[in-house]
Amino acid sequence: MEKMKNGKCKMQKKSLKKDEQAVSPVIGVIMMIAITVVIAAVVAAFAYGIIGGVAKAPDAALVVDNFKLSTGSTNVTIIHHGGDTITDAFNGTALITTGEKWDNLEVRYNGAKVSSQMSYMNGTTNSNSTAWATNFKAGDELMITFNTISTDDTLTIVYTPTNSVLQRVKVA
Repeated sequence: MEKMKNGKCKMQKKSLKKDEQAVSPVIGVIMMIAITVVIAAVVAAFAYGIIGGVAKAPDAALVVDNFKLSTGSTNVTIIHHGGDTITDAFNGTALITTGEKWDNLEVRYNGAKVSSQMSYMNGTTNSNSTAWATNFKAGDELMITFNTISTDDTLTIVYTPTNSVLQRVKVA
């Protein structure tokens, strides 16, 4: 307001400025709320199993026995010492001598799938001449016969659904 002249108040015209500061904070708050809601929805979907989980390798203690330097026939034994059962480890129906017994479990010798003579000990029952059990559980043994084992050879036990290495042994 300006000074009063003759008892009347004179109004000063003010120009209106654009006030753009109010737009950014409002949009920022809306965006933060939206992002929070999306993150909460994704976490809830994983927690309630709506979104498929990632396959997990079993936590099994496998011991490889007698994998040592040899120029003659050597029987290497893989013992399931404890931990999770490896379900569907073996085919259960294939012929024992073909080497096509692998299902979710695979033994690799220097990177190649083992197809040697194998026998399976299920607890105390030798399953060499009968169909194998499909699961590999604590107390079970798998024996593989190799013709020769050389220096720096590796034996790798792999859980095939996730391609996870359960055990790797190298000849010293």
